[in-house]
Amino acid sequence: IGCSETGFTAQTKTISNGQTVCVRHTASAAAGATVTTTLSIGGINGTFSSTTVAPDTTPDSFAFTAQTGVALSTKATSNTIVISGLAAAAPISVSGGTYSIGCSATGFTAQAKTISNGQSVCVRHVSSANAATTVTTMLSIGGVSGDFSSTTAP
Repeated sequence: IGCSETGFTAQTKTISNGQTVCVRHTASAAAGATVTTTLSIGGINGTFSSTTVAPDTTPDSFAFTAQTGVALSTKATSNTIVISGLAAAAPISVSGGTYSIGCSATGFTAQAKTISNGQSVCVRHVSSANAATTVTTMLSIGGVSGDFSSTTAP
């Protein structure tokens, strides 16, 4: 009653006409969760709700450097990028090739996983068996995509 920092209580009190009242609660520790507090005055209920934000799983945009003059039917590996802009792990998937979190030679996969802020990633595919032909692999992280392409020599 009176909305002072030291006046908050969970005890039953009385309030007079013209007095102000505020409610307060602790927000949820879970992302995207709502906490609701109900205040009853003279049999009339009012609610106050707060909802925590969902963690940011959309990374900053990223791009891979295209390669040209690539040999026929060989593994082409992109440059390494470092993921930024995430507040929580984000889903990662690939189309048209494989990717490696950490860019280790043995860590390439096509399986969907998650990636965290600050981790590095690269993609790989097999270049075309035909001359002057482009192959493209698309990496998607948290709804943001980037393409890696390799074009074989003429």
